[in-house]
Amino acid sequence: MKLDVYRRCTRREKMEVLSAFWRRHGDAPPAILEAARQYGAYAVLCVAAICLELIVVIVAGFSHALVVGWLALAVEVFTLWSLWWSVLRYRALRARD
Repeated sequence: MKLDVYRRCTRREKMEVLSAFWRRHGDAPPAILEAARQYGAYAVLCVAAICLELIVVIVAGFSHALVVGWLALAVEVFTLWSLWWSVLRYRALRARD
C-alpha cells in the first residue's frame, strides 16, 4: 500500500479526498479518486484497530464501572458502523477501476 498520490495533494485537495472517500461523490477528478483509494486502505485499517482497542476498554469498563462499560459499548457500536461504512466506500472506489 502506498500513499504517493495522496501525499502530493495540497491541503485543499486532501479535503476533497476525504470528501470523495467518506461521501458518495463520483464527480471528483481522477487524481482525487486515486488518492481516495490510497487513503481508503489506511482508513479501514485504522478504524479496525480502534474497534479492537475498544474491546479492551469495554471489558475493563464493565469490570470496574458499569457506566464506563456502557459508554464504551456505545462508542464501539458507532465505531463498528464507521468500519462498515469505510469498507463499503473503499469497495465502491475500488470497483470504479
